[in-house]
Amino acid sequence: MMQHEKMYQVLTKEIADINERIKKLDYLYIKTEKMHRLLSQHHNSTQPHYPGNSARVSRYRDPSPGGTLRINNIYFLAFTVSLIFLVSGIAFILFASSLSREETGEYIQVATGQIKFALAEHINEEFGNLRAASIISHDRELLSPDGTFTRLTKRLVANNSYIQVGIADRNGYAMWMEKGGIRRGSLAGEPFIERALQGEQVVTGTRKNAVDGIDVNYYAVPIFDEASGRISGVLFAADPEEEFRNIINHSLYAGKGLAHIIDSQGNYIVKSMSPIVIGIGDNIFDIPYPLTETDKQKLLDNLAMGQAGYFERKIYEADRLVAYSPLGINGWHVFYAVPEYMVSAGLKNVTVGGIVVISAAVLAFIFFIMLIKRVNKKNRNALETMAFIDPLTGQRNYQKFLIDAAEILKNAQDMKYAICYCDIKAFKTINDLFGRETGDRLLRYYSDFLFELTQEGEVFGRITGDIFVSLRKYQSKQEIETRFESAAHRLMVFPETFSRGYRVELFGGVYFINRNDEKLPLNDMMDRAITAEKSAKTLKNGKHLCFYTDEMREQKLWEAEVESTMEAALENNEFQVYLQPKIDIQHGNRIMGAEALVRWISPEKGLIPPGRFIGLFEKNGFITKLDRYVFDTACRNYKETVLDRGQQKYILSVNVSRLGLLQPDFISTYVFMKEQYHIPDGCIELEFTESLAFENHTLFQSIVDECRRNGFLCSLDDFGAGYSSLNILKSIQVDVLKIDGLFFKYGDNSDRGRELVKNIISMAKSLHMKTVAEGIDEEYQVEQLREMGCDAIQGYIFAKPLPMEEFNRFVELWKTPMAETKLF
Repeated sequence: MMQHEKMYQVLTKEIADINERIKKLDYLYIKTEKMHRLLSQHHNSTQPHYPGNSARVSRYRDPSPGGTLRINNIYFLAFTVSLIFLVSGIAFILFASSLSREETGEYIQVATGQIKFALAEHINEEFGNLRAASIISHDRELLSPDGTFTRLTKRLVANNSYIQVGIADRNGYAMWMEKGGIRRGSLAGEPFIERALQGEQVVTGTRKNAVDGIDVNYYAVPIFDEASGRISGVLFAADPEEEFRNIINHSLYAGKGLAHIIDSQGNYIVKSMSPIVIGIGDNIFDIPYPLTETDKQKLLDNLAMGQAGYFERKIYEADRLVAYSPLGINGWHVFYAVPEYMVSAGLKNVTVGGIVVISAAVLAFIFFIMLIKRVNKKNRNALETMAFIDPLTGQRNYQKFLIDAAEILKNAQDMKYAICYCDIKAFKTINDLFGRETGDRLLRYYSDFLFELTQEGEVFGRITGDIFVSLRKYQSKQEIETRFESAAHRLMVFPETFSRGYRVELFGGVYFINRNDEKLPLNDMMDRAITAEKSAKTLKNGKHLCFYTDEMREQKLWEAEVESTMEAALENNEFQVYLQPKIDIQHGNRIMGAEALVRWISPEKGLIPPGRFIGLFEKNGFITKLDRYVFDTACRNYKETVLDRGQQKYILSVNVSRLGLLQPDFISTYVFMKEQYHIPDGCIELEFTESLAFENHTLFQSIVDECRRNGFLCSLDDFGAGYSSLNILKSIQVDVLKIDGLFFKYGDNSDRGRELVKNIISMAKSLHMKTVAEGIDEEYQVEQLREMGCDAIQGYIFAKPLPMEEFNRFVELWKTPMAETKLF
């Protein structure tokens, strides 16, 4: 739209210039005519006068210089006007041609990106299918032809296009199903097997299937043993190369375009079926009229660096517009080429015709300009279909949505709009249960309904997969809710799933656009709608729609600010380790231990409570660094005060996050730091939250056992905060049970509450575990817990968390009426 406006402005300016020049020529003509009359009068005054003949002589046979000047002026005017129109027309056409070529190049690059996106989505979907199947593939019975393997492979083949599915153990011994039935053999040394055994998800280049010679691509994913978390084998499948070819074979311009998938050396991974390249080499450089060495090297450099590019060269025996883009997998690129003559042939013809006709008349000139516009529009429409239309639903894709939505908002005036971002819950599960074709029909069904809902001045589009975004008008918040509920209901009753008892659920997030958002990019509005949609997935009230609020924005800004400063804060020692004493109430209220806690003391913001940043650090992975920093700092303080200065001994407790626990070097790192500071066995207690045991019971048990073998005590923190499964206490041998403070808020059921706590303590003792009650603030609670047999108290009744120096003074001043006794 902007380019057409620019063309119109150029044309208007050229016409204004021409009119100005015509006015000047008219003025010159008038002056010349006056001079001619004066000369004629002077000439006639010296000749005999013949009444009635003076006009004829003056008009047709006037021999005076004035007559010649008048004719020359007419010729000059005609020549000038024609020249102006010719030059202006040529300049305009060349300018339009240049804009059209630039626009064509952009569309071709967008089209290449669409092919790349479709390929990446297909590959990720295939990996998703195999990963889902690999969850049950660790069972050893899979290697039995009559066991789960047969059912698994039949299901995978039924719901996918695979012609071969198999499983291999760590030694490469494999069993697979293909046309001839189930086969066994060794695949040791196969690159895709070896890479998958190293933990990679692998997709191979095209190769011949050994049985029927079909060109296939192998996919392979590692199988993880549930007990140890290690790789126990590989699940692989052979997909016909036709799957890739169907994606890349969307050509333009009467089938003259072509596309390949190539590696970083230009070798074909998937080759176009165009007759132009069939039988010609295995590399894009093995063709007639190859690139120059300079262009070839530039292309190879870009491929090696994983960069996208665009160029216009003679290649494949014709001038072509070529775009390439990295696929992001195996160093592969999508290589797309369109004949230049197919794009610009009509434009050149119109240009030549325009140059010939422009000098004749303004209308002809305008006609050819409109013809140019028509040719450009035809080419653009073909490219727009590729670049802007979602091939599955036939509706807008994300790029087209952004363009149209921006145009609508630009002219919105007082109309209120909202961005609605929605996705279908567990869509991959729908594909797995009902097949990909049913999943595709569901998306088209939902897209058709959104089209029905869309009013004038609204747009929607499919971003990718099962994610849709809409720009909706609204008068009230309830109106948006009603339209969402209508769409959610329509999805729920999709006949192919509803008839089989499956409820399809929809989640949505909404951002209401306000008048202050004029300078806010549409992508940022989208981010806010996405933030709201993610919040909807955490709602506990049964609703699936959430509206963006300033609190979400402030939280996101806060998180962005924290993430930008957390590394520097750690380097600058802004994270301070505090210690909260644990008091042994069964042996004279002596100090039994201390829990290491972290506080963030920012020079700008002051004390930041852990609740503001711990959750964020757990999401972004920084919690692992913070865990190790706290452990190292607490161990160093323990060595300097207890081991070196002879301060009263206590057990140092340190929390371990879920992410820190799952690090491969977790135990080795913590053992190294313990030994680095020469801390004896039994002096450090690692606290694990109860929820960790529920996520992977077997893995958690093995880690606890390994920690105890390396001299650490282990405690189960927050017991009773959420899960409280006695099965954990039965099978996992921990040394300490920390009872959450929620257990001591008895309320109206005080007798039942005290009896429950008493029995928990008694049960822990029978299992040879110490008990620590945390969050204790009242004296009567201390006395009750002492009578129940609780070993220790951690709470404000004795001390709040203290900076390490204050804790060291606290230990020195704390009076213990009895001698130190063995704790464990």
